[in-house]
Amino acid sequence: MDAITSRPAAGAGIFRLPAALRQEIEAHARAGYPEEVCGIIAGRADTAMILYRGRNVSPTPRVAYELDVETLIKQIEFEDAGLTLAAIYHSHPTGPETPSTTDIARAFYPDSVYLICSLADPARPVLRGFRIVAGQVWEVMLGEIVT
Repeated sequence: MDAITSRPAAGAGIFRLPAALRQEIEAHARAGYPEEVCGIIAGRADTAMILYRGRNVSPTPRVAYELDVETLIKQIEFEDAGLTLAAIYHSHPTGPETPSTTDIARAFYPDSVYLICSLADPARPVLRGFRIVAGQVWEVMLGEIVT
């Protein structure tokens, strides 16, 4: 994996994630274990608002994810409502909570945050966020919003 730089990219900053959405990502990861799960999050200006659970259609779901077309189509719906694709999330059932080489190579949405939930310790999932732009990876701090 390419090194994660501590120097933030322009706009890397803080991604605001409501506690309920964090819990939903963790619950989805647990429900899909031992396979990777995935989904998308609609929002505005680095603030997550609506989570859409996806289906992992990868031929190797224990080590990779590929979002189903039905979930990706939801992006058209929420963009028509004035929201953006704020984040894409997936799990790493056995860790780590950092992007793999494959994750970096398949990061096609530079304006979105990539959230990774590790279940290396299922009792204490770890969720981290990253900006991935042209192979460069910056960690994004996750700011919790209590709803």
